[in-house]
Amino acid sequence: MQPASLGAWLLVTVGIPCALSSDLPLPKDISVQRSAAGTTLLDSGGRVLYTYARDAVRDVSSCVAECAKLWPPLPAHSTASPAADWVVITRPDGTHQWSFRGKPLYTFAKDSAPRIALGDRVGQAWSVAHIPLRTPPGIALRSIHLGRTLVEARGLTLYWHEDEVPKSGRVAKLRCVEECLREFQPLPAPLLANAVGEFSPLDREDGPRQWTYRGRPLYLHVGDLRPGDSTGQSVERKEWRAAVLEPAAPLPAWLTIQRADMGEVYADARGFTLYTFAGSFERVRTLICNDECIRRNWRLVPAAANARPSGEWTLVESPLGDGARVWAYKGDALYTHTRDREPGAVGGDKWAAGSGGAGGGWNPLVRRRDYEQ
Repeated sequence: MQPASLGAWLLVTVGIPCALSSDLPLPKDISVQRSAAGTTLLDSGGRVLYTYARDAVRDVSSCVAECAKLWPPLPAHSTASPAADWVVITRPDGTHQWSFRGKPLYTFAKDSAPRIALGDRVGQAWSVAHIPLRTPPGIALRSIHLGRTLVEARGLTLYWHEDEVPKSGRVAKLRCVEECLREFQPLPAPLLANAVGEFSPLDREDGPRQWTYRGRPLYLHVGDLRPGDSTGQSVERKEWRAAVLEPAAPLPAWLTIQRADMGEVYADARGFTLYTFAGSFERVRTLICNDECIRRNWRLVPAAANARPSGEWTLVESPLGDGARVWAYKGDALYTHTRDREPGAVGGDKWAAGSGGAGGGWNPLVRRRDYEQ
């Protein structure tokens, strides 16, 4: 069982505008979980809800047939009483589904427990139904490798100083002055800016107005060049932290990150690249490579008896049916390739591709720093 928090932690903001007020009426089939970063929609049992990028027409679901088996629509009774922003839509098969602000809602079949969100970013089309906190123009939330983080207009990470925390309602004493400002630049606030939610402008004596979050001054780091960069947070700069409102779940202790031709990849403790399989596993076993062949070319990643899941890194039963418990990512078993001879090698890339359908076969697990590109 995972901790009672959103297991995927990287909950990408979907196209649902404005924050969900605490007094917004909710249908009885819906619950929510609130955090510093905003509100996540759940069903009545606490299962995370999702939206589908290909639902391009308002209040119309395009996830049918096989898609709906993996992504069950959130059912609604035809006699349900819609609340503000909620609509009961009729699906092609005649059943009814909840839609919120024009976006039909779904659960994910691989989410094994409440508040687990393994479906986030699957196929670059599925997103957790999350409504972000209210921010001023030029400040937003972005899902990066550190978690859900405050960023500026270009998507660059924002930071705060560990010692610039207001106490007893007083304004925080500025620690980043003079030489420090060469490396960390205050996030400028417009001259006529007013407070917006948890954000307020601060009048610095040594420069322009600066945005603060809950009284903590916000900064940019000169070393960050693109969304997902976090050069301002390092072992050498213990006093600086990215402005993370929902931190990432910790990676399993055995996991490593290696450089490969395709960028950074996740790897096991020895540095060997991790792969997941996409497509029809049974088709590959039957037509391309039987179990003996698979074992000759692929090794499942075994889980220790005391192993515990963390975020998107979960435990599943071996797909080879031998009863072993193995590690998985987003519910898909992890493998290493027996022909990879050195850390970062990706010799198993696209192995058996096409045999399991479009995009099938084994694929290296590439690490992304920015989850919204």
